[in-house]
Amino acid sequence: MDLKVLALCPMVDHLHNTVIVPDSRTLSKFVQQYTHLFAEEWNTSRGRRGPLFKHRYMVSAKIGNKQVRTTINYNNNNPVERKLVQKAEEYRWNFLRYAREKNPYSVPYRLSDKSQMFRNILREVRRIHAGGGHLLYSQLERWKKRLKPGEMQQLADYIITLWNVIDYPAAISYYGDYDAMLRSFHDNTGADYDIREDHDNYSDAVYKECTEVVLKTGTVKSLYELPSLSQEDKLALAETLQRRTTARPRQIEKYLHLKQK
Repeated sequence: MDLKVLALCPMVDHLHNTVIVPDSRTLSKFVQQYTHLFAEEWNTSRGRRGPLFKHRYMVSAKIGNKQVRTTINYNNNNPVERKLVQKAEEYRWNFLRYAREKNPYSVPYRLSDKSQMFRNILREVRRIHAGGGHLLYSQLERWKKRLKPGEMQQLADYIITLWNVIDYPAAISYYGDYDAMLRSFHDNTGADYDIREDHDNYSDAVYKECTEVVLKTGTVKSLYELPSLSQEDKLALAETLQRRTTARPRQIEKYLHLKQK
């Protein structure tokens, strides 16, 4: 699409990306394609229908090196602002460590030492990638059942590295080098980025609290079932979560996919 990806950061309840695009039409097409694919697969895996995203995507256009750096900082510091990690590079899903490492979250390995099952799965992954496809939740769940937890982390690192589209040299060029980029992230934690975003500044760690409580209630066996619960069941769970977690009403509403009146 003739665009350059400088940063990505999927969060618990929203998505971020920093891209250089030739025009607004290209940006719209880019967002439409990945959100459509994501929503379609997310709904399919959970037996759900209908729109997934509450709002149309929002854009904050930036011109000039200083504004671009501010935007890259904001993108990668989102998990820090949401109190999920202390430093930006500790969050797996902004992919910062993949600029230097192929296995930042798993143990390096020699393919010759791996099981036949692991090697077969890697071949399947490479085949899908070579064909221009994307992975499905059903495939990930199937592989998860066949691999040990450590192997699943190795597979995750492999998948991310294979599909990674971030132009790290381009992003780093705004700072001079990789370490200077990380220092800039650290120095700007808690800063006012002048970027309009429709969410509150509370911790996303509460979603983990919600998950623990929901599974203990026995209402669902898997979180995949949550979106398909009746409105009545969701309201009952909402009352439980309000009593037993530190989540705010709006976070509970998003977590349970409660319908708006």
